[in-house]
Amino acid sequence: QGEKNGMFGKGVLLKGDKNGMWQNGKSFEEYGFDWTDDLRESIRKRDNYICQICGIHQEELIGFFRKLDIHHIDYNKYNLNPNNLVSLCRKCHTKTNINRKYWTKYFYENQK
Repeated sequence: QGEKNGMFGKGVLLKGDKNGMWQNGKSFEEYGFDWTDDLRESIRKRDNYICQICGIHQEELIGFFRKLDIHHIDYNKYNLNPNNLVSLCRKCHTKTNINRKYWTKYFYENQK
């Protein structure tokens, strides 16, 4: 807690535009009307319930995040084309919020 925390003063706990990962409020944008549980489940099924970065199977996930996240390759929450969606574990999904150009290229080059 506080100064005893090894990350104290490193800026990782900053919120909003003070945080280095801030993307002009992009995370607060709403999803399109058709962003449904059925759509997300269809992407998980298409990807064989496997994270498309690290290869962990959904059955291996524990805790609160037991389902794979669905990531928008182009970061456009309204682009619900299945070719723009990919299954990721929470750990890998978090990685994709940094260096977005790299990850966009990565997914387009590694699509099935």
